[in-house]
Amino acid sequence: MDFKKEQQLKRCLARNLRRLRMSRSPCLSQKMLAKKLGVTQKSISRYENARCLPPVHVLVALAEEFGLATDALFMEQLPQNKIQKEGTSAKRNSKPAKNAD
Repeated sequence: MDFKKEQQLKRCLARNLRRLRMSRSPCLSQKMLAKKLGVTQKSISRYENARCLPPVHVLVALAEEFGLATDALFMEQLPQNKIQKEGTSAKRNSKPAKNAD
């Protein structure tokens, strides 16, 4: 793979990963995402700052976490409805707390 193509992939992944993570309600921190994926917070930071690409097993876990195909993580633009769904899904699926009487 040539250098320019690799840099472009890193930038797209970085932008999409941050956007997906921040669109969660409540926002998913780097630390929380790292714990879910079994990597360090520093690794998530490196992916979001386009310093490196994650290994294949982490890419697969990221795609599963956000309900995407792995290639969608590298798209120039994520589907808008996916970002909106991610941002509202926690609200829609959460149940009101019951009062302890």
